[in-house]
Amino acid sequence: MKSFVFLISIALSNAVFAQSLEEVRESFHQAVLDPDQSRAFHDFLKDTQPSTPTLKAYKAASEAMLARVVWNPFTKLSQVMKYSDLIETAIHEDVENIEIRFLRLSIEYNLPKFLGMSKNLEEDRDVIVNNLSNVNAMDVDPSFCRYIIYFLNDTGLCTDDEIVLMENALAATDGTSGNE
Repeated sequence: MKSFVFLISIALSNAVFAQSLEEVRESFHQAVLDPDQSRAFHDFLKDTQPSTPTLKAYKAASEAMLARVVWNPFTKLSQVMKYSDLIETAIHEDVENIEIRFLRLSIEYNLPKFLGMSKNLEEDRDVIVNNLSNVNAMDVDPSFCRYIIYFLNDTGLCTDDEIVLMENALAATDGTSGNE
């Protein structure tokens, strides 16, 4: 009986985690679409102690995104440094996670180049291209993967062949045509 209760509590905690990760993803998406939502995204995560590398990566992203809306240059730099420390921890804990790699890639792509903090673009792109076929094992929503592919294509960070490769890998995992 104790084993049963333990298994139920694990299942429930996983359900709560999945729901909260979905909420974090949605809040991130809103902040990407509307920079005025960056502060709300940061506030949503600032007092959390992330329990997974993915949540740490989103908390890191919230630090970088807050830098978009603060006016003081020293505060901006401080936010970016907080982002850098957190994202490196998240990546160290889950090296092949494409969601974490995408968060770092998209933030670094948008950072001013003079900061010298955009050195991982190629590495992150390679990890994403090579691991997109594992999305089911990573619990990454296929629609988010389509967004990753769109971003990589739109920014020119991937070749046409890499885009086709990722679309086909995604189609094989979610049962849709890769050329939608």
